[in-house]
Amino acid sequence: MSKLVYIASPFSKIWDKEFAVLLAEKACDEVAKMGFYPVSPVLLWAGRISENNSEERAKNLEASRELLKSCAYIYVAKSEHSSESVGIQAELNLAAALGKKELK
Repeated sequence: MSKLVYIASPFSKIWDKEFAVLLAEKACDEVAKMGFYPVSPVLLWAGRISENNSEERAKNLEASRELLKSCAYIYVAKSEHSSESVGIQAELNLAAALGKKELK
C-alpha cells in the first residue's frame, strides 16, 4: 500500500500566499513525522499556476484530484482557513468516495 498522503491545505482564499505555503509546509512536516510521504498541490504549483485565471485553476483542480486518487490517505492542514475552504471540503468528499481515510 502506498504511504503517500495528500495534503489538503487552503490557498485560494488566503491573501498572503507566503502564509499559505507555510501552512502547507507545516502540514507536510507533520505527516512526514508520522512516517508517511506528503504530497502537496500547494507546494507543487504555488506561484506557477494563476488562481485568478479560471482555465488554469480548473486544470490545477483536476490535477489535484488525480494526485488525490494516487494517495493512500488525505490530511487536512490545521488552520482556521481549512474549515472555511470549499476546495478542501470537495477534496474530503472525493477522498471519502474513493475510500481514503483522513489522517488526523
